[in-house]
Amino acid sequence: MPAHESHPEIELLNEMQRFLQAAVHDLRAAQRRTGTAAELLLQAGGDEERGALAAQLLQGLSKTEELLTSIGLYAIALTPGSYSIHVFPSISAVRFALANLDREIRETGATIAVGDLPEITGDRNRLAELFEHLIGNALKFRGPYPPAVEITARRVTEGWLFSVKDNGIGIAPKYRDRLFIPFRRLHGTEVPGAGLGLAISKKIVDAHRGHIWIEDGEPSGVTLSFILPAPDGD
Repeated sequence: MPAHESHPEIELLNEMQRFLQAAVHDLRAAQRRTGTAAELLLQAGGDEERGALAAQLLQGLSKTEELLTSIGLYAIALTPGSYSIHVFPSISAVRFALANLDREIRETGATIAVGDLPEITGDRNRLAELFEHLIGNALKFRGPYPPAVEITARRVTEGWLFSVKDNGIGIAPKYRDRLFIPFRRLHGTEVPGAGLGLAISKKIVDAHRGHIWIEDGEPSGVTLSFILPAPDGD
């Protein structure tokens, strides 16, 4: 079950969620108006430089939309009280994540190996989002070879220990303490994304009374591990 914070902590999280969602709503409204103006400018034709500037503006708005979507997901992940908790097979969350990433998997030639996964207690939608972020990172931060991702789980005292292992470019030890901080991008703007995927992942795992970390001592690639609760009596 999600953690039961004290009343002031719940109110603070709810207030932060409301603030972020209202900000995203208002920014999207301004973004739509700006986008409409840029499209009209582009369609008007004429000066080549004006058209190029309009195209750049539309490209910037597309990146802004990606950022606003990530902030909206972060806001949802913040409040455990909004999670729908039940027992379900974790493979269903993985399958949903893989379906959402189908285009990226095909474009990168990735192989995804999924082991025997257990039933868990949690919010299926949020946990599908968690797997999507972790697998998506493996596809983004790939090395010279097609991505190879392995998803496994095993029983431990605290619950079920999941691992998502890849063969990508890896992360230097000195950067690992920054992984779960919002907007901390380790590879600059050359890799697409808003820098919120792992921050959202941590919030989701925290809400399930679990914890997430990067494994030490990996010779190559990255292994992200997290623990989720087992169903009562398991």
